Amino acid sequence: MLFNISDRPPAKLQSFAQADSLIAYELRSFSISDQQISRSSMEVDSTFSRKIYHIDLPAGFSKTQLHAELNRRFHALGVSTPARVSFSDQQMRIHLEYKGTVFRTVALHTDPDLVYHRDRASIIVAIERFPDDELLNTLTTFGEPIPIVLSINHPMEANELQKSLAGQYDRILFWLRNDENEDLMQHNPSVALRRLKQFENVLPNAKLLLSGSDNSPDAKNMAARTDLTFVDAREALYLHEYLGKASFLEELNKLKSGQSYSLAIITGNETTLHWLGEKLPELKKAGVELIPPPKINF
Repeated sequence: MLFNISDRPPAKLQSFAQADSLIAYELRSFSISDQQISRSSMEVDSTFSRKIYHIDLPAGFSKTQLHAELNRRFHALGVSTPARVSFSDQQMRIHLEYKGTVFRTVALHTDPDLVYHRDRASIIVAIERFPDDELLNTLTTFGEPIPIVLSINHPMEANELQKSLAGQYDRILFWLRNDENEDLMQHNPSVALRRLKQFENVLPNAKLLLSGSDNSPDAKNMAARTDLTFVDAREALYLHEYLGKASFLEELNKLKSGQSYSLAIITGNETTLHWLGEKLPELKKAGVELIPPPKINF
């Protein structure tokens, strides 16, 4: 198995203890507990013993992804990570080789008694204007089911936008808002209901965002008076560029296991999508599976 990384000159591995620390860091980042890890050693000669990590993993865990992350981590230190896969017993042995010597082995075993817990979460990217090709290409590159939500104040506008985006990006939601960019269902319910009824005639298959607070039933009651499909975002996490990078990335951790959010709405631009692209591998390593936001008909 081979992973190609940057050709920049590698740094130097300082010690085998440094390698052990990096292995431990990567295993923690994949939410692999100490109970799944055992260690042994194999005497190579009278002066050197190779440490072997035995890792028990549930079926469905991506051993290839763990191998790729170890390779990325160690390649910069001049350490190669050849691997051998045994399909008969679902094992992978990853060797850490430095200057011609294999000094560590990470043996990955499938344990049928372990259950693979994945946390499901959704991300929506909110666009305040018509998305340009670069933004759409970035979203496509992620390879994740991330819809965009476009702000509109009339279903005819939504119809034109959907036609313009046909063939470019098919995951589209609409957000009814007024000229001040406020949620129309919250700030002008009578107009909003009229627009929703018009949606039923102009674009009956449209999917709309339901925002606001879960404590306020008005929007839900209004949605229930239509046959339209909604994404319930009343309990969503809202993220934007003005949080700053550190806070933005930290807030995304709320999509991980044991946290209180399963949907994040991100104000989309070049900056926030770059930050999101940096964070996605970490979320996936932690077991977060991105799914399309659940749709409901009231």
